[in-house]
Amino acid sequence: MILKNGRIVMGNRIVEGDILIEDGVVKEIKKDIKGNEKVIDLRGKVVVGGIIDAHVHFRYRDTRKEGFISGSEAAINGGITYVIDMPNDNPPITTRERFYRKYREGKEKSKVNIEFNYGVTESNYLDKIEEAKSYKIFMVESVGDLSIRDYSKLRDILNQDKIFTIHAEHREVIEENKKRYPLNSWIDHCRIRDRRSEVEGIKEVLRNLEEIERLGGKPHVHFCHVSTKEGLDLIKEAKKRFKNVRVTLEVTPHHLYLNMDMAEELKGLGKFNPPLRSREDNRALIRGLIDGSVDIVASDHAPHTYQEKCRDVEKCPSGIPGVETLLPLMLNLVNKGVISLFRLVDLVSTRPAKIFQIDNRLREGRAANLTVIDLKREVTIKGERFKSKSKFTPFENWRVKGVPIYTVVKGVLYETSLVDV
Repeated sequence: MILKNGRIVMGNRIVEGDILIEDGVVKEIKKDIKGNEKVIDLRGKVVVGGIIDAHVHFRYRDTRKEGFISGSEAAINGGITYVIDMPNDNPPITTRERFYRKYREGKEKSKVNIEFNYGVTESNYLDKIEEAKSYKIFMVESVGDLSIRDYSKLRDILNQDKIFTIHAEHREVIEENKKRYPLNSWIDHCRIRDRRSEVEGIKEVLRNLEEIERLGGKPHVHFCHVSTKEGLDLIKEAKKRFKNVRVTLEVTPHHLYLNMDMAEELKGLGKFNPPLRSREDNRALIRGLIDGSVDIVASDHAPHTYQEKCRDVEKCPSGIPGVETLLPLMLNLVNKGVISLFRLVDLVSTRPAKIFQIDNRLREGRAANLTVIDLKREVTIKGERFKSKSKFTPFENWRVKGVPIYTVVKGVLYETSLVDV
């Protein structure tokens, strides 16, 4: 297969040329490649390598909601070539046996490149899983034993040469708020899991990291779905302060675009953990994209059935499908002039690859994993076009500019279905 006349993003420059793909590998990148292979003309289209969504929940063993097949098809439909799946399944991935069973099944069934995180508990934190991309810590209740209840153990847990991904919401703050607020409205969910719960959760981790730094430890801590200005500022300052400890962070498109003012209108489609924040938080996170304090953007793809999301606030589960809207929503920011195309590639390809040690480079001799983008095409987001089993989104009917039109995974070309008919 020859991809002709593409505008190929290579580092901080765009190279116009062709890409020859044979046996799942990029054989050549140059102008005017000749051959008898199938030709796809990409004139005017942008080609980027190895888009990574570093935070997905493909609902292993709950195919009523998703599964490796539909989840990976959704990723491909969204222009994503790599995903990292989270461990809060039922039962949670907190033992070697469960990890390797899931690992084998995921590698067999997924149509996209897939990696996995291992769930950390107070009893298994010394486990070393070579194939795990990171070790996930929940500071609030998750599934089964997958959470850290005694924060005094965080220092011992984090004082290891590992990559830890952390869901930082402080359990004690949330429990305190539950006594103050009834859970009767969608805004109540935001009040109970308020900004202070995230800020205090981040502070708790950073306090322990300061002691670990003093003792010479060198962990890497990655904060998931940071949603507040204060949380972002705390991590930004910590990056400057630490010498041996490494700290990175991600944000999600829903925390960039949505806020508490929309909670009652969105209802269950606007219920997440962490929840919706303020407009000022939206602006702060956007500034973080621009100034480099945000390391990556990930979707936190968390599918549920539509019936579940239509329940009242107390019974409605948190989370939305996001793997198919991640790239279009970020491309929209490129077209609005908020961030450059190169910064986008840094946020969803280059940086996540470095953080999680994934070789996703678009280079000759490497596996062919790439996305073809029409930067000029405006589309209407429609849940009915999703490949995910969750065919709903808080971004329903939003008009965005920029969309993936082809995704190539291990040399196989897929056409997306997100474009307007």
